[in-house]
Amino acid sequence: MPESYSPARAAKRQIKILKDHGHEVIFFTQENSKLTDIDLGCEVRHVVPSFKREKMVVNKDAKNKFIQVLKENLTDKFDVAITHDFFLQDTVTYSEAIRECNVPIQWFHFARSGIAHDMTFAMPNAKFVYLNKSDVNKFAKSIKVHVEQCRSVYNEKDPSFLFNFHPVTRMIINRFKLWEKDIIMTYPMCSTRIQAKGLSDCIRVFSELKKLGKKVCLIVPNSNGRKRVDDLKREVENAKLYGLDENDFIFTSLLSDGQYLIESEVPNQVCAELMQVSNLFLATSRAEVGPNVLLEASMAKNLIVVNSDLQLNYDFVDKNSVLSYPFTSTNSLHYQGRGNDDYNNLSEKIINSLEYNWSDKQFRFVWRQHNSEAIYKMLSDVLYE
Repeated sequence: MPESYSPARAAKRQIKILKDHGHEVIFFTQENSKLTDIDLGCEVRHVVPSFKREKMVVNKDAKNKFIQVLKENLTDKFDVAITHDFFLQDTVTYSEAIRECNVPIQWFHFARSGIAHDMTFAMPNAKFVYLNKSDVNKFAKSIKVHVEQCRSVYNEKDPSFLFNFHPVTRMIINRFKLWEKDIIMTYPMCSTRIQAKGLSDCIRVFSELKKLGKKVCLIVPNSNGRKRVDDLKREVENAKLYGLDENDFIFTSLLSDGQYLIESEVPNQVCAELMQVSNLFLATSRAEVGPNVLLEASMAKNLIVVNSDLQLNYDFVDKNSVLSYPFTSTNSLHYQGRGNDDYNNLSEKIINSLEYNWSDKQFRFVWRQHNSEAIYKMLSDVLYE
């Protein structure tokens, strides 16, 4: 299963999705394969006959051997069998063996490559799965089966898998279903600098964004969390007064569940990965020397809102590519109290800017449609019909 071969990656991730949802999975591969249980995260059996394949030529010896393998390994031991890309011209030996084996099991045959030839693939106890909905009729016709036997399951494209995210990042994404959020901000800070970092302003803005109908999440990967637990909990309660619940506002130090020991801090990798799935950064800090987090959020292509009262911020941004707002600073000559209208106006500008960020909108569309939970829903709907 070379990493460069996309159907191989798809099969590998399908195994992980099934395992993550409590299914027992055993993978059958060729006799001469070097794959191990560790490679796929499940038991691997090297039982599939290996031979020189030819297009549209059935190798009778290999076919008969595979029929025996299927009978010995599948009978009374599994609920379903899944194949990938057995519709190719050089896999006819395998497909003929499946057709003739008469094993009482439900088959699901995934077509992960285009089919540019006609072949007869009708067989009992089988459903045929294509990667899109628009071409299902064409797919059914090309393999000479009734369209009622065909189903659609999209390719998984979860950023946690695609970018090999840290387990803690995956935990946070999954626990809070971040793919459902419209606006996400990640703001790493020390628990002792909450006021200096202007977190209260972030809470007020996110409160207004939520009131405007957006699904939001403000994530604070905080260090020194063990020393300030009561302060953090008070901040959470304060956020609730503005309408942000436990799914909208998060201190990572309060998420530890025994498996992930993150009361003190999370790895910097987690901060970077959470920024990668975020799309907004409010630079609300009252004082800075070199605004590291602003730079990191910029590298992650977040929409930046600069604190215009802290002039040094403009050393690090393109003024034509950011929004500005006077969040106040230690250097300000004046400070005006902020009312709901001020935060509401800023929130409307943020929403308008994000509406025109087509690449971010497409990313969130794909994430909602193709995250591992969404793909498992499509897959399980087929498996449990």
